[in-house]
Amino acid sequence: MKEKEQIQFLMEETGCEQTEAELALYLSGDNFKKAITIIDLLEFVMVFKIKLIFQKENIYGLINTAVNKRTYEILRFSMVFSHNPAIYEISANMDWFSFVKAIFSARLDVGAMEQYTQKIEGDLKLHAQQAIKKIAVVSSDEISTIIKNFFYPANVNVEIVNEELNLTQFKKLPNYNPKQNSFVFEGYDLGFVRLDVKLLEDENGKSAKKIAEGDTVLSTIIDERDIAHYLVHLIGGMENGNMVPIPATVKKISYKNDDFEIHLHYAPAK
Repeated sequence: MKEKEQIQFLMEETGCEQTEAELALYLSGDNFKKAITIIDLLEFVMVFKIKLIFQKENIYGLINTAVNKRTYEILRFSMVFSHNPAIYEISANMDWFSFVKAIFSARLDVGAMEQYTQKIEGDLKLHAQQAIKKIAVVSSDEISTIIKNFFYPANVNVEIVNEELNLTQFKKLPNYNPKQNSFVFEGYDLGFVRLDVKLLEDENGKSAKKIAEGDTVLSTIIDERDIAHYLVHLIGGMENGNMVPIPATVKKISYKNDDFEIHLHYAPAK
């Protein structure tokens, strides 16, 4: 194979630039296999681990994208959007492979917005690829701007952690320690979330005036927010896509004139 052909082949196989291919051949003594090894050790790949939150919509997202620093081509792209707040608790400081595993795990978890994720994944990747080609330097700030522009006018908070990899590191799976990079969705503490609910009337039951704290009542969640639908799944208030009555404990009762404000406490379904 002639030198020009070797250089061209190295550029096609590794995505390196001509000067880097020429240097690798020189350092390897025109040994093609050694030249590939040298190129593989150069830091070609920038991985961005991205966390998103749409606070008004209560939507949480994770995105992982790997970009070739020489050609600005997106090498890998994966994402998930969910109503599950636990998604945002996943650390972006874990290694890129573990972060990708977390994304695909989240896509199978309760609360995942499967159709929404599939609908915009291709469009967001194309938007990012076109925008990356136009910038001078690929950085976390630039990636953040690209994502915010895509979702505009929605207000989205973006958190990004990036790491640089050589081709060998990128092609080879990192040493995966499940204990170090574990991610668990079960048992997530949602804290206090206020939902709009409706008590079910019972002709043979107590009147509102006689309901006391600690009583168990039947209610239906009528809140239309996305987070409410996610919580309904958690506490067992959905069957065949329809809301069903849920038992709840009376936590507090407030009286004002002839109006009653009753606060209920729900527990996850077991």
